[in-house]
Amino acid sequence: MKFLWQQIPSPIISEILCQNSFDGIVIDTEHGGYNTETLSNCIQVITLNKKKCFVRLTEVNKTLIRQCLDAGCDGLIFSTIENVKQVNLVKEYSLYPKYGGKRGLGLVRENLWGLNSLISKKPKLICQIETVKGIDNLPDILLKNTFDYYMIGPYDLSASIGKPGMFNSKEYAYQVKRIKDMVPGYKMAVHIPCNIEKELKKYKDYGIIALGMDTTFIIEKCKEAQDYA
Repeated sequence: MKFLWQQIPSPIISEILCQNSFDGIVIDTEHGGYNTETLSNCIQVITLNKKKCFVRLTEVNKTLIRQCLDAGCDGLIFSTIENVKQVNLVKEYSLYPKYGGKRGLGLVRENLWGLNSLISKKPKLICQIETVKGIDNLPDILLKNTFDYYMIGPYDLSASIGKPGMFNSKEYAYQVKRIKDMVPGYKMAVHIPCNIEKELKKYKDYGIIALGMDTTFIIEKCKEAQDYA
């Protein structure tokens, strides 16, 4: 599946990004200034446009998880997963008892306020590995069998080894190899924010690929216009 990446908190941006052949949109609440209402509106716009909607969360927060799932998002990306305790909370908060969790049930947009089947789907859950500690504990995390995909957080991972942004360093390559040795390609996810044409071929076997960002798209077009000014 291929996704676009939304950082700007606006349902108008969501609607614009939906006008393409991509499978869906990732809403980034970790680095975007979303409030409760705007986040719900963006999820609504994306899903009404028949696109998949994933939301990236900064932490395993019960209230925010419930808000996103109740609003009808299809999946959640959990930033900086490092231990089994976090994984257990992800499962408890994100899944209904039918799927092994403890998520509360209500009449919400996900089930059309009770008009549709109350428990209709199991959300896709994505674990983002962003630190050496997360890699060290990945064998135990994998044993829990909670996540559908695993995503490398390149900037934070490179920072955790003291090489921020140095993706060609031997140390960074070694840590990435450790992840790939444990997770098959079809269960991997990646976000390529820039240099898409150059980078995409490295990840052609990945299950989920997110391309670009709304912010960088605007910057690139502004620079392009400037060149003609």
